[in-house]
Amino acid sequence: MTGTSSSYQTTTSGWVVFSAVSVFVSSMSNLIWGLTLLLQGDWIVLTPEAIVRFNMTTAGVIFLLFALFQGCVGGGILTGALWARVLGVLGASLNLLANMAFMSLYPAWAWLLIIIDGLVIFGLTVHGDEVSG
Repeated sequence: MTGTSSSYQTTTSGWVVFSAVSVFVSSMSNLIWGLTLLLQGDWIVLTPEAIVRFNMTTAGVIFLLFALFQGCVGGGILTGALWARVLGVLGASLNLLANMAFMSLYPAWAWLLIIIDGLVIFGLTVHGDEVSG
């Protein structure tokens, strides 16, 4: 019998799935942080050691918009889209820098998110081509 099998096997690298889930978790974190800045800005105390001084309302809106962006990118990463992997690396880089800026406010949480953002960048750059759809 001569014939070719045209079955497709869809596999996704565990690193890419980890990166997508981490982007979603980061999105939820930024959503909560943005709402906190908008609704309860008096909870945040800026000390003289703060790296960046910012307007709470502006920062809250930026974090909310960035959370929406990350949610869309996380969904795109799960589908294997190249644009989502590129924007995922860009978004993780921006989130890493934002967490460095807010490190004086919540150092342990900032370090945790910086490490996760680094792993997202690693997963999407080193293992991003292992996605098949």
